[in-house]
Amino acid sequence: MAGVLMPFILNEDKALKALLTGITVSDFKSNSRPVGVWFGQPDVEIRNQSYPYITIELIDITEDRARNNRGYGKLNYTPEGLDSTVDHYSELPVPVDLEYQVVSYARQPMHDRMILSSILSTKLPLRYGTLEIPEDNTLRRVELLGHRKRDTTEGGKKLYVNLFSIKVSSELFYSKIVAAAAAIEHVNIALSTVTNINVTPPA
Repeated sequence: MAGVLMPFILNEDKALKALLTGITVSDFKSNSRPVGVWFGQPDVEIRNQSYPYITIELIDITEDRARNNRGYGKLNYTPEGLDSTVDHYSELPVPVDLEYQVVSYARQPMHDRMILSSILSTKLPLRYGTLEIPEDNTLRRVELLGHRKRDTTEGGKKLYVNLFSIKVSSELFYSKIVAAAAAIEHVNIALSTVTNINVTPPA
Protein backbone atom coordinates (compact mmCIF):
# COMPACT_ATOMS: atom_id res chain seq x y z
CA MET A 1 0.00 0.00 0.00
CA ALA A 2 1.35 3.41 -0.92
CA GLY A 3 2.30 5.66 1.98
CA VAL A 4 -0.08 8.46 2.93
CA LEU A 5 0.42 11.65 4.91
CA MET A 6 -2.53 12.32 7.22
CA PRO A 7 -3.98 15.78 7.85
CA PHE A 8 -5.03 17.01 11.27
CA ILE A 9 -7.19 19.78 12.85
CA LEU A 10 -10.21 19.10 10.60
CA ASN A 11 -11.39 16.08 12.58
CA GLU A 12 -10.78 17.84 15.88
CA ASP A 13 -12.85 20.83 14.72
CA LYS A 14 -15.68 18.57 13.63
CA ALA A 15 -15.63 16.55 16.87
CA LEU A 16 -15.56 19.65 19.07
CA LYS A 17 -18.55 21.13 17.27
CA ALA A 18 -20.44 17.83 17.66
CA LEU A 19 -19.57 17.74 21.37
CA LEU A 20 -20.94 21.24 21.99
CA THR A 21 -24.06 20.72 19.88
CA GLY A 22 -27.20 19.57 21.67
CA ILE A 23 -27.46 22.09 24.50
CA THR A 24 -31.04 23.25 25.02
CA VAL A 25 -32.20 26.17 27.18
CA SER A 26 -35.64 27.23 28.40
CA ASP A 27 -37.23 30.25 30.08
CA PHE A 28 -39.88 30.88 32.73
CA LYS A 29 -42.61 30.18 30.15
CA SER A 30 -41.10 26.74 29.49
CA ASN A 31 -40.19 27.77 25.95
CA SER A 32 -37.15 25.79 24.88
CA ARG A 33 -34.63 26.44 22.13
CA PRO A 34 -31.42 24.78 20.97
CA VAL A 35 -28.11 26.58 21.37
CA GLY A 36 -26.49 26.98 17.95
CA VAL A 37 -22.80 26.24 17.46
CA TRP A 38 -20.68 28.16 14.94
CA PHE A 39 -17.04 28.46 13.92
CA GLY A 40 -15.86 32.01 14.49
CA GLN A 41 -18.11 35.01 14.91
CA PRO A 42 -21.32 34.64 12.87
CA ASP A 43 -22.64 37.43 10.69
CA VAL A 44 -24.73 40.06 12.48
CA GLU A 45 -27.90 38.91 10.72
CA ILE A 46 -27.45 35.33 11.84
CA ARG A 47 -26.40 36.33 15.33
CA ASN A 48 -29.47 38.47 15.91
CA GLN A 49 -31.73 35.55 15.02
CA SER A 50 -29.85 32.83 16.89
CA TYR A 51 -29.39 33.80 20.55
CA PRO A 52 -28.22 31.96 22.50
CA TYR A 53 -25.30 30.49 20.59
CA ILE A 54 -21.72 29.25 20.94
CA THR A 55 -18.67 30.00 18.82
CA ILE A 56 -15.48 27.96 18.41
CA GLU A 57 -12.14 29.49 17.41
CA LEU A 58 -8.74 27.83 17.04
CA ILE A 59 -6.30 30.27 18.62
CA ASP A 60 -3.00 28.41 19.03
CA ILE A 61 -1.02 25.28 18.08
CA THR A 62 1.95 24.22 20.21
CA GLU A 63 4.19 21.18 20.44
CA ASP A 64 3.58 19.09 23.56
CA ARG A 65 7.16 18.20 24.48
CA ALA A 66 6.05 16.12 27.46
CA ARG A 67 4.58 13.54 25.04
CA ASN A 68 7.44 13.72 22.56
CA ASN A 69 9.09 10.55 21.20
CA ARG A 70 11.39 10.16 18.23
CA GLY A 71 12.18 7.35 15.89
CA TYR A 72 10.34 5.05 13.52
CA GLY A 73 7.79 2.56 14.77
CA LYS A 74 4.34 1.02 14.79
CA LEU A 75 1.40 3.35 15.39
CA ASN A 76 -0.89 2.45 18.28
CA TYR A 77 -4.03 3.41 16.35
CA THR A 78 -5.21 3.33 12.74
CA PRO A 79 -5.29 6.79 11.13
CA GLU A 80 -8.34 7.80 9.14
CA GLY A 81 -8.91 6.02 5.85
CA LEU A 82 -6.43 3.19 6.43
CA ASP A 83 -7.02 -0.55 6.78
CA SER A 84 -7.60 -1.31 10.47
CA THR A 85 -6.78 -5.02 9.99
CA VAL A 86 -3.06 -4.41 9.46
CA ASP A 87 -0.37 -2.57 11.39
CA HIS A 88 0.90 0.80 10.22
CA TYR A 89 4.37 2.28 10.56
CA SER A 90 5.71 5.78 10.33
CA GLU A 91 8.23 8.15 11.77
CA LEU A 92 6.62 8.86 15.13
CA PRO A 93 4.26 11.85 14.88
CA VAL A 94 4.89 15.14 16.66
CA PRO A 95 2.48 15.53 19.61
CA VAL A 96 0.72 18.87 19.54
CA ASP A 97 -1.89 20.71 21.56
CA LEU A 98 -4.70 22.56 19.80
CA GLU A 99 -5.90 25.48 21.89
CA TYR A 100 -9.46 26.65 21.29
CA GLN A 101 -11.56 29.47 22.61
CA VAL A 102 -15.21 28.55 23.11
CA VAL A 103 -17.52 31.51 23.69
CA SER A 104 -21.19 31.43 24.64
CA TYR A 105 -23.62 34.32 24.08
CA ALA A 106 -27.06 34.72 25.65
CA ARG A 107 -29.61 37.50 26.15
CA GLN A 108 -31.27 36.03 29.23
CA PRO A 109 -29.50 35.28 32.53
CA MET A 110 -31.32 31.95 32.85
CA HIS A 111 -30.06 30.89 29.42
CA ASP A 112 -26.58 31.96 30.42
CA ARG A 113 -26.65 29.84 33.57
CA MET A 114 -28.06 26.84 31.74
CA ILE A 115 -25.27 27.01 29.18
CA LEU A 116 -22.68 27.32 31.95
CA SER A 117 -24.14 24.34 33.78
CA SER A 118 -24.24 22.14 30.69
CA ILE A 119 -20.73 23.00 29.52
CA LEU A 120 -19.06 22.59 32.91
CA SER A 121 -20.96 19.46 33.95
CA THR A 122 -20.97 17.38 30.75
CA LYS A 123 -19.37 19.07 27.74
CA LEU A 124 -16.10 20.53 29.05
CA PRO A 125 -15.77 19.28 32.63
CA LEU A 126 -13.06 20.55 34.93
CA ARG A 127 -11.58 17.03 35.10
CA TYR A 128 -11.30 14.06 32.77
CA GLY A 129 -12.59 15.80 29.66
CA THR A 130 -12.45 13.73 26.47
CA LEU A 131 -13.14 14.23 22.77
CA GLU A 132 -14.06 11.24 20.62
CA ILE A 133 -12.63 11.24 17.09
CA PRO A 134 -14.59 8.61 15.14
CA GLU A 135 -12.40 8.88 12.02
CA ASP A 136 -9.46 7.20 13.75
CA ASN A 137 -11.29 5.73 16.75
CA THR A 138 -9.25 7.70 19.28
CA LEU A 139 -10.29 9.39 22.49
CA ARG A 140 -8.44 12.70 22.89
CA ARG A 141 -7.74 14.55 26.10
CA VAL A 142 -9.57 17.87 26.54
CA GLU A 143 -8.26 20.16 29.25
CA LEU A 144 -10.27 23.15 30.43
CA LEU A 145 -7.63 25.84 30.92
CA GLY A 146 -9.95 28.46 32.31
CA HIS A 147 -13.23 30.37 32.23
CA ARG A 148 -13.82 34.12 32.17
CA LYS A 149 -17.01 36.16 32.37
CA ARG A 150 -17.27 38.93 29.77
CA ASP A 151 -20.84 40.21 30.13
CA THR A 152 -21.45 43.43 28.22
CA THR A 153 -24.15 45.58 26.63
CA GLU A 154 -24.90 45.42 22.92
CA GLY A 155 -27.53 47.57 21.24
CA GLY A 156 -28.79 48.72 24.61
CA LYS A 157 -29.43 45.14 25.71
CA LYS A 158 -27.55 43.01 28.20
CA LEU A 159 -25.38 40.34 26.61
CA TYR A 160 -24.14 37.47 28.78
CA VAL A 161 -20.80 36.14 27.57
CA ASN A 162 -18.63 33.24 28.77
CA LEU A 163 -15.12 32.51 27.48
CA PHE A 164 -13.76 28.99 27.88
CA SER A 165 -10.13 28.23 27.01
CA ILE A 166 -9.51 24.57 26.22
CA LYS A 167 -6.67 22.39 24.97
CA VAL A 168 -7.13 19.29 22.77
CA SER A 169 -4.39 16.70 22.27
CA SER A 170 -3.48 15.81 18.70
CA GLU A 171 -0.60 14.53 16.55
CA LEU A 172 1.04 15.84 13.41
CA PHE A 173 2.61 13.42 10.92
CA TYR A 174 5.65 14.61 8.95
CA SER A 175 6.40 11.34 7.20
CA LYS A 176 4.25 8.96 5.23
CA ILE A 177 2.34 6.18 6.93
CA VAL A 178 3.03 2.74 5.46
CA ALA A 179 1.04 -0.43 5.98
CA ALA A 180 2.92 -3.53 7.07
CA ALA A 181 3.39 -6.25 4.47
CA ALA A 182 0.80 -8.99 4.69
CA ALA A 183 1.92 -12.09 6.57
CA ILE A 184 2.71 -15.20 4.51
CA GLU A 185 0.09 -17.81 5.31
CA HIS A 186 0.87 -20.60 2.80
CA VAL A 187 4.01 -21.70 0.98
CA ASN A 188 3.63 -24.12 -1.92
CA ILE A 189 6.81 -26.00 -2.82
CA ALA A 190 6.84 -28.12 -5.97
CA LEU A 191 9.31 -31.00 -5.85
CA SER A 192 10.41 -32.64 -9.09
CA THR A 193 11.63 -36.23 -9.30
CA VAL A 194 15.08 -36.66 -10.80
CA THR A 195 15.91 -40.08 -12.35
CA ASN A 196 18.65 -41.74 -14.35
CA ILE A 197 21.53 -40.11 -12.55
CA ASN A 198 24.82 -41.99 -13.07
CA VAL A 199 27.34 -41.38 -10.35
CA THR A 200 30.90 -42.58 -10.86
CA PRO A 201 32.66 -43.22 -7.57
CA PRO A 202 36.10 -41.77 -7.18
CA ALA A 203 39.03 -43.99 -8.05
